[in-house]
Amino acid sequence: MVGALLIPWGEAMRRRDFIKGIVGSAATWPQAARAQQPVGARYVRALEEMKRDYGKISHPSEAARADYITRLVRLSEEATRTSDYTWQAIDAEIKQHPAPNDSNNNVLSILLVGKWESPRHDYLYRADGTWTMLPVDPDTTHGTWHIEGNQFFDTAATDPPETTQYTIILITKRDFVFTDQERVFYEKRFK
Repeated sequence: MVGALLIPWGEAMRRRDFIKGIVGSAATWPQAARAQQPVGARYVRALEEMKRDYGKISHPSEAARADYITRLVRLSEEATRTSDYTWQAIDAEIKQHPAPNDSNNNVLSILLVGKWESPRHDYLYRADGTWTMLPVDPDTTHGTWHIEGNQFFDTAATDPPETTQYTIILITKRDFVFTDQERVFYEKRFK
Protein backbone atom coordinates (compact mmCIF):
# COMPACT_ATOMS: atom_id res chain seq x y z
CA MET A 1 0.00 0.00 0.00
CA VAL A 2 2.78 2.41 0.94
CA GLY A 3 4.62 1.45 -2.26
CA ALA A 4 1.60 2.46 -4.28
CA LEU A 5 1.61 5.87 -2.64
CA LEU A 6 5.26 6.41 -3.49
CA ILE A 7 4.83 5.67 -7.24
CA PRO A 8 4.44 8.86 -9.25
CA TRP A 9 0.96 9.40 -10.73
CA GLY A 10 1.96 8.60 -14.33
CA GLU A 11 3.47 5.26 -13.33
CA ALA A 12 0.34 4.35 -11.34
CA MET A 13 -1.72 4.93 -14.46
CA ARG A 14 0.49 2.60 -16.45
CA ARG A 15 0.17 -0.01 -13.73
CA ARG A 16 -3.63 0.38 -13.80
CA ASP A 17 -3.61 0.00 -17.60
CA PHE A 18 -1.38 -3.03 -17.24
CA ILE A 19 -3.83 -4.63 -14.79
CA LYS A 20 -6.75 -3.85 -17.11
CA GLY A 21 -4.85 -5.47 -19.93
CA ILE A 22 -4.22 -8.62 -17.89
CA VAL A 23 -7.86 -8.84 -16.79
CA GLY A 24 -9.07 -8.16 -20.33
CA SER A 25 -6.85 -10.83 -21.86
CA ALA A 26 -7.94 -13.32 -19.19
CA ALA A 27 -11.55 -12.65 -20.14
CA THR A 28 -10.89 -13.26 -23.85
CA TRP A 29 -8.65 -16.29 -23.30
CA PRO A 30 -11.51 -18.86 -23.38
CA GLN A 31 -12.60 -17.56 -26.80
CA ALA A 32 -9.07 -17.80 -28.15
CA ALA A 33 -8.68 -21.28 -26.69
CA ARG A 34 -11.91 -22.42 -28.37
CA ALA A 35 -10.70 -21.09 -31.70
CA GLN A 36 -7.47 -23.08 -31.34
CA GLN A 37 -9.14 -26.38 -30.39
CA PRO A 38 -8.71 -29.28 -32.79
CA VAL A 39 -11.27 -29.43 -35.58
CA GLY A 40 -12.80 -32.57 -34.07
CA ALA A 41 -13.71 -30.78 -30.87
CA ARG A 42 -15.98 -28.43 -32.81
CA TYR A 43 -17.79 -31.38 -34.41
CA VAL A 44 -18.13 -33.19 -31.10
CA ARG A 45 -19.57 -30.03 -29.53
CA ALA A 46 -21.97 -29.59 -32.48
CA LEU A 47 -23.04 -33.25 -32.26
CA GLU A 48 -23.66 -33.01 -28.51
CA GLU A 49 -25.66 -29.81 -28.98
CA MET A 50 -27.79 -31.42 -31.72
CA LYS A 51 -28.40 -34.50 -29.56
CA ARG A 52 -29.36 -32.33 -26.58
CA ASP A 53 -31.79 -30.23 -28.66
CA TYR A 54 -33.39 -33.31 -30.24
CA GLY A 55 -33.61 -34.99 -26.83
CA LYS A 56 -35.68 -32.08 -25.53
CA ILE A 57 -38.53 -33.06 -27.89
CA SER A 58 -40.71 -35.42 -25.85
CA HIS A 59 -42.42 -37.12 -28.81
CA PRO A 60 -40.61 -36.10 -32.01
CA SER A 61 -42.65 -36.16 -35.19
CA GLU A 62 -41.34 -37.83 -38.34
CA ALA A 63 -40.58 -34.36 -39.71
CA ALA A 64 -38.49 -33.54 -36.61
CA ARG A 65 -36.63 -36.87 -36.91
CA ALA A 66 -35.96 -36.31 -40.62
CA ASP A 67 -34.71 -32.78 -39.92
CA TYR A 68 -32.43 -34.09 -37.15
CA ILE A 69 -30.98 -36.80 -39.41
CA THR A 70 -30.50 -34.30 -42.25
CA ARG A 71 -28.54 -31.98 -39.95
CA LEU A 72 -26.42 -34.94 -38.78
CA VAL A 73 -25.75 -35.91 -42.40
CA ARG A 74 -24.50 -32.39 -43.18
CA LEU A 75 -22.31 -32.47 -40.05
CA SER A 76 -20.90 -35.86 -41.08
CA GLU A 77 -20.10 -34.51 -44.55
CA GLU A 78 -18.13 -31.64 -42.99
CA ALA A 79 -16.29 -33.95 -40.59
CA THR A 80 -15.42 -36.37 -43.39
CA ARG A 81 -14.07 -33.56 -45.60
CA THR A 82 -11.69 -32.49 -42.83
CA SER A 83 -10.48 -36.09 -42.31
CA ASP A 84 -11.75 -35.92 -38.76
CA TYR A 85 -12.87 -39.19 -37.18
CA THR A 86 -15.86 -37.56 -35.50
CA TRP A 87 -17.93 -39.00 -38.36
CA GLN A 88 -17.86 -42.32 -36.49
CA ALA A 89 -19.71 -40.80 -33.53
CA ILE A 90 -22.12 -39.10 -35.91
CA ASP A 91 -22.77 -42.41 -37.72
CA ALA A 92 -23.41 -44.11 -34.37
CA GLU A 93 -26.03 -41.46 -33.56
CA ILE A 94 -27.62 -41.71 -37.01
CA LYS A 95 -28.03 -45.50 -36.64
CA GLN A 96 -30.09 -44.90 -33.48
CA HIS A 97 -32.84 -43.17 -35.48
CA PRO A 98 -34.08 -45.38 -38.36
CA ALA A 99 -37.15 -44.53 -40.41
CA PRO A 100 -40.34 -45.87 -38.82
CA ASN A 101 -40.99 -49.61 -39.34
CA ASP A 102 -44.37 -48.81 -40.87
CA SER A 103 -43.00 -46.38 -43.46
CA ASN A 104 -45.00 -46.22 -46.68
CA ASN A 105 -43.27 -48.48 -49.25
CA ASN A 106 -44.73 -46.59 -52.21
CA VAL A 107 -43.70 -43.13 -50.98
CA LEU A 108 -40.14 -44.27 -50.22
CA SER A 109 -39.89 -46.13 -53.54
CA ILE A 110 -40.97 -43.06 -55.48
CA LEU A 111 -38.37 -40.97 -53.62
CA LEU A 112 -35.63 -43.51 -54.40
CA VAL A 113 -36.16 -43.58 -58.18
CA GLY A 114 -33.43 -41.59 -59.92
CA LYS A 115 -29.66 -41.12 -60.09
CA TRP A 116 -27.64 -41.11 -56.88
CA GLU A 117 -23.97 -40.61 -56.10
CA SER A 118 -22.11 -42.21 -53.23
CA PRO A 119 -18.50 -41.70 -52.19
CA ARG A 120 -17.48 -44.76 -54.25
CA HIS A 121 -19.98 -45.23 -57.09
CA ASP A 122 -22.96 -43.68 -58.79
CA TYR A 123 -26.25 -45.57 -59.12
CA LEU A 124 -29.47 -45.44 -61.08
CA TYR A 125 -32.61 -46.78 -59.35
CA ARG A 126 -35.43 -47.35 -61.84
CA ALA A 127 -39.18 -47.36 -61.15
CA ASP A 128 -39.39 -50.97 -62.41
CA GLY A 129 -37.33 -52.12 -59.39
CA THR A 130 -33.99 -52.49 -61.17
CA TRP A 131 -30.76 -50.70 -60.40
CA THR A 132 -27.43 -50.31 -62.10
CA MET A 133 -24.09 -48.82 -61.27
CA LEU A 134 -23.28 -45.88 -63.52
CA PRO A 135 -22.16 -45.50 -66.24
CA VAL A 136 -24.48 -48.06 -67.79
CA ASP A 137 -22.82 -50.66 -70.00
CA PRO A 138 -23.26 -54.45 -70.39
CA ASP A 139 -20.59 -55.33 -67.80
CA THR A 140 -21.74 -52.86 -65.12
CA THR A 141 -22.91 -54.24 -61.78
CA HIS A 142 -26.70 -54.27 -61.63
CA GLY A 143 -29.65 -55.95 -59.95
CA THR A 144 -33.08 -55.40 -58.43
CA TRP A 145 -34.35 -53.51 -55.42
CA HIS A 146 -37.49 -53.15 -53.35
CA ILE A 147 -38.61 -51.55 -50.10
CA GLU A 148 -40.74 -53.07 -47.34
CA GLY A 149 -41.50 -50.64 -44.51
CA ASN A 150 -38.11 -49.24 -43.50
CA GLN A 151 -36.17 -52.12 -45.09
CA PHE A 152 -34.31 -51.75 -48.37
CA PHE A 153 -33.50 -54.96 -50.26
CA ASP A 154 -30.79 -54.93 -52.89
CA THR A 155 -30.22 -58.04 -55.00
CA ALA A 156 -27.10 -58.11 -57.15
CA ALA A 157 -27.43 -59.95 -60.45
CA THR A 158 -24.71 -62.47 -59.67
CA ASP A 159 -24.65 -66.26 -59.87
CA PRO A 160 -26.19 -67.08 -57.45
CA PRO A 161 -28.08 -63.82 -56.83
CA GLU A 162 -27.01 -62.10 -53.60
CA THR A 163 -29.59 -60.12 -51.61
CA THR A 164 -28.55 -57.62 -48.94
CA GLN A 165 -31.01 -56.10 -46.49
CA TYR A 166 -30.50 -52.59 -45.12
CA THR A 167 -32.44 -50.42 -42.69
CA ILE A 168 -33.46 -47.10 -44.17
CA ILE A 169 -32.59 -44.10 -42.05
CA LEU A 170 -33.71 -41.38 -44.46
CA ILE A 171 -34.87 -40.92 -48.04
CA THR A 172 -35.56 -37.37 -49.19
CA LYS A 173 -35.32 -35.56 -52.50
CA ARG A 174 -31.62 -35.01 -51.70
CA ASP A 175 -30.41 -37.79 -49.36
CA PHE A 176 -30.58 -41.57 -49.16
CA VAL A 177 -29.11 -42.83 -45.89
CA PHE A 178 -29.20 -46.49 -44.89
CA THR A 179 -27.34 -48.96 -42.69
CA ASP A 180 -26.42 -52.62 -42.55
CA GLN A 181 -26.29 -52.21 -38.74
CA GLU A 182 -22.51 -51.92 -38.92
CA ARG A 183 -21.87 -49.06 -41.36
CA VAL A 184 -23.92 -46.10 -42.51
CA PHE A 185 -24.13 -45.51 -46.26
CA TYR A 186 -24.78 -42.13 -47.82
CA GLU A 187 -26.00 -41.38 -51.30
CA LYS A 188 -26.84 -37.95 -52.64
CA ARG A 189 -29.18 -37.32 -55.56
CA PHE A 190 -27.58 -35.98 -58.75
CA LYS A 191 -28.54 -32.35 -59.29
